Amino acid sequence: MNSAVAVERLVLAIYWLSPYAWIDALLARFEKRGDIDRWRARRYLASELYIALWLLGALLLWLGNGGLAAWLIWPALLRVVGILTKELGVILFGRCKVTPGRMVAATGRTIVLALENYFTAALLMAFVYTQAGVFNGAPATADAQLGTGAALIQSLSIQFALTPAFTPVDLLSWSLVIFHAGFAFLFSLIVISLFVSLLKIGSADQE
Repeated sequence: MNSAVAVERLVLAIYWLSPYAWIDALLARFEKRGDIDRWRARRYLASELYIALWLLGALLLWLGNGGLAAWLIWPALLRVVGILTKELGVILFGRCKVTPGRMVAATGRTIVLALENYFTAALLMAFVYTQAGVFNGAPATADAQLGTGAALIQSLSIQFALTPAFTPVDLLSWSLVIFHAGFAFLFSLIVISLFVSLLKIGSADQE
């Protein structure tokens, strides 16, 4: 088994940890029985609702961080990993997507949903920073984690500049920052690839 196959299997394994994967698989079974256009539209709607609900959930987690349990960082981190692996599955292998086949053709919808996922990850990581990690140079909560506003600044700084606004002071904090920076770097490459694919399609349509 070569490395590409191993990575593809890992991506699919993580993808199947998502409830959306099971919902889409069920809808896909109905699609195969007939009325493809109607069930395909429902699959598109399900994917958009799932992404939108996670965006809303991430916003609520970040805003309500003070009264929430710290263990919620684990599903938040799992969702961040899931966002990355889902997009990698689509770009690299043509998997984890509604349309059949391994070919990938970017559309405006694909890019918009990818950007929604990008901001969802930013809010989820901002929530994580309010619950875990210790950082120098910012107002902190009683437990020494970042406050709501500072956590969002930290998250956006890493996602847009790959550099933390506030310096980590221990191994856990550095691990979170490195994980987040790795996500931001890889996701930026994915979005660039989607834009390039969309431009190629536009050029082909004009010829």
